Amino acid sequence: MKVLIRQFLGKNHSWSCCGWGIATALITQGHQVDLFSTDGVKHLPENLRPHLIGYVEENGNQVFGKLPDGEYDAQISYTALKNFPHYLSNGNQKRIGIWCYEWFGKNVLPTGFAKQHKACDWLCAPSNQSKIIFMDSGIPEDKIRVVPHGIHVNSYRQTATMILPTKKQFKLLANIAQNHLRKNIPGLLEAYGKAFTNKDDVCLILKAKDKPVTFPFEVSISACLKDFNQKYPHHAEVKMISDFIDDMSALYRSIDCVYTMTFGEGFYFPGLEGIAAGKMSIAPDQGGQIDFLKCHENAFLVSGKEERANPKSMYWEPKVNASWYRPNIDHAVEQLRSAYQNHESFNQRVAGQQAEVLVKYDWKEITRQLVE
Repeated sequence: MKVLIRQFLGKNHSWSCCGWGIATALITQGHQVDLFSTDGVKHLPENLRPHLIGYVEENGNQVFGKLPDGEYDAQISYTALKNFPHYLSNGNQKRIGIWCYEWFGKNVLPTGFAKQHKACDWLCAPSNQSKIIFMDSGIPEDKIRVVPHGIHVNSYRQTATMILPTKKQFKLLANIAQNHLRKNIPGLLEAYGKAFTNKDDVCLILKAKDKPVTFPFEVSISACLKDFNQKYPHHAEVKMISDFIDDMSALYRSIDCVYTMTFGEGFYFPGLEGIAAGKMSIAPDQGGQIDFLKCHENAFLVSGKEERANPKSMYWEPKVNASWYRPNIDHAVEQLRSAYQNHESFNQRVAGQQAEVLVKYDWKEITRQLVE
């Protein structure tokens, strides 16, 4: 097949990572793949550059190279639903749109988004929760396929580790990526502050960057840490890693547990990547992550309750009826302590799942499902 992939491909964004994995798998399978990036080419992998026909910078209009022309046998785009009519416009068959939304409720998608499903033949949701969210906004069930995201399995077959800025025995990793309200960074710190003190052999590693707040849905990491330090002056160790890491699998192999208190995730890559590295997770027991995070098997799941989401947290349009899931702080404290006390034996159990995960979530397998 001649396949067009038109979407974010140039930055270290989850959408880009998915595009790289699918493109590489399609090329390996012998398909002709044309790439058009909508956010530049800075981090586009070298093996994919020969397949780049053109690009624009994010939010830019100037085209470098050329725009896609003619009709393709298949088109794939991981992008917001509103972009489907434009990004999937080079042919009218085998149009695969991929997306997810983190808030739930009746007609919770931004105004005008749901009807754009008509511009694709299949809408691929990465989790069962994402499918439900689409259906609750009126997208027909027979249009939706649940196809999970994948991982670059060759990285997770390696053994290299990293030197971390701590000598503590138990190392928790919070891979925040985006300083957004829905990530619940204050709640993450609150539970950690209640669970451990500076007498505990524990370190929380924040993989994050402290950026200026420019959008209503963003928070300041430094402000969160300032409040945390004032409230818990005797808290256990916290370290932040802001540098770019070329091989994230090495970081996962160097820690003991992946930790989040997010209000909502459409998929949650860090949890899956943690299992691929043989590491357990602590995460809320609702969200895209529960498709692969199982209590007592590879995760300590945190109970909570559904509630109205902060309207400022939503990216395109505030919806007063939108909900998210607030994990319970006290239960998170219990799960943090249990993970600390049992991490060696529990991670031995998780390590036994690595082989299965590396087969099931290999981008080659995920792409096979898309082609099928």
